[in-house]
Amino acid sequence: MLQLTPNLKDIKTMSTHYMIPILTIFCLAMLVLVSWLYMRQKKARNVNEARILALQEMLQKQYQHRVESIAVIASAMKDKQCEYTEGCIRLKQLVEQVEPDLLTQDEFSVIALVFSATEHMPINEQWQQLDKKAKSKFTKQRFALEAEHKDAIHKAVVALQSHQFAGYQNLA
Repeated sequence: MLQLTPNLKDIKTMSTHYMIPILTIFCLAMLVLVSWLYMRQKKARNVNEARILALQEMLQKQYQHRVESIAVIASAMKDKQCEYTEGCIRLKQLVEQVEPDLLTQDEFSVIALVFSATEHMPINEQWQQLDKKAKSKFTKQRFALEAEHKDAIHKAVVALQSHQFAGYQNLA
């Protein structure tokens, strides 16, 4: 007689036959997923490393440009092609970006001193808007400051020309 209810042994054998291929397919799918995630992460890491290298190169160029600008301004000041006040203002801003502790050293501190003594003075468009009396007042103050610190400024400029800057430090 035909048995309509399957035997328990037959059910176990049948489910084992189906489970192995199903588990194999599941494992293969998980392997593909993990491989895809790994490749995606590796690609993102490579993109980030390339960005970091590009940023480091850009920062290196900016650093080098600032060092070169310091040398040009110092040379112009030494050759009297640039007024001491203007040169000190520019040098202070550049040196702070390249080697900030340098301005605390005695031979270079005059640059920060001149900057501090003149930072209240108007520049550019504000200077153009001043009347002659105000311009004259500020000019006299500036010339007096330059005359008072002329020797120290000259020494600082000469020292800057021979100073070896530390060099750009990578982010890594």
